[in-house]
Amino acid sequence: MTARILTNTPTSGESPEFYFGEHFRQTLWVEFVDNEYEKWIGCFQCDYPKLLNEVLVDNENKSAFVVSGGIGYLIDIKNRKLKYKTEENPLIESVILTTNPDYFIAGTFYCVYIFDNEKLIKDISADELVDGIYFKRQVDRKAVGDLASIENQFEFNLDFELDLDTFELTVDRSVITKHNDTAKKAKQDEKNSETKQSIFRRLINKMK
Repeated sequence: MTARILTNTPTSGESPEFYFGEHFRQTLWVEFVDNEYEKWIGCFQCDYPKLLNEVLVDNENKSAFVVSGGIGYLIDIKNRKLKYKTEENPLIESVILTTNPDYFIAGTFYCVYIFDNEKLIKDISADELVDGIYFKRQVDRKAVGDLASIENQFEFNLDFELDLDTFELTVDRSVITKHNDTAKKAKQDEKNSETKQSIFRRLINKMK
């Protein structure tokens, strides 16, 4: 079973097409092949195409997690159905697949979504105010990465780890990741123009 993002719009009628979203002014096309080698195409609403676009397939080859312009879709590949869709606020900025335990883990502006191959099982908010959670990889039974804190967002990121057994998120203030200034400015400009969300709005959402 495979899934991949297509760089070109597929020819209509070549494979069955299924649509995920409310409108399709801008789209992300994903090709799926199930365990019976049946191919189908998923068309996903993609309002913010310059933000994260990614597709991962779980270790049992049953489900895929598609991120289309920062919005996540948990897809049943065999039955070609949507299991879960994340909200537009907050948008997803990173996603990884873990093994033993098997999870899709997504980082947003200020919280973490954890999915098994059937559903959202946990929604975690960081203890401090953050402006981006970026998962990098799995190390043993932990998912690790770095995050941008509101306090230091223009200077450096802080390393963190998420325990895959307890779901405890721990920030390591002794290890910092310095920004690439050019990349940071481009990313900040893109986020401002595409999402039109202020830091103040995110703080209000976190406190709700």
